[in-house]
Amino acid sequence: MIKNISMLDLRKKPGQVLDETYYKKYRFVIKRNQKPMAMIVPIEDFERYFEDEDIRIYTKAEIKDFIKRDKLTPKQALKVKKLLSS
Repeated sequence: MIKNISMLDLRKKPGQVLDETYYKKYRFVIKRNQKPMAMIVPIEDFERYFEDEDIRIYTKAEIKDFIKRDKLTPKQALKVKKLLSS
């Protein structure tokens, strides 16, 4: 379950948030001025998704660049189409 929590509420009850994260496996989106700023997740989530050194979080700019470089030219697309139809 994902819960939203303000920074003020987190300051008021950090122990409760930590317990709910660890024991109930809740995930908390921490907001300041209604803007999501960070997340608290169970340690299992961290280990599964972020501890592996081969995994990297890409920025939006990097993703745009990948998409741009990954496009085929019309000539390449024609070659692929011919190969797939044979």
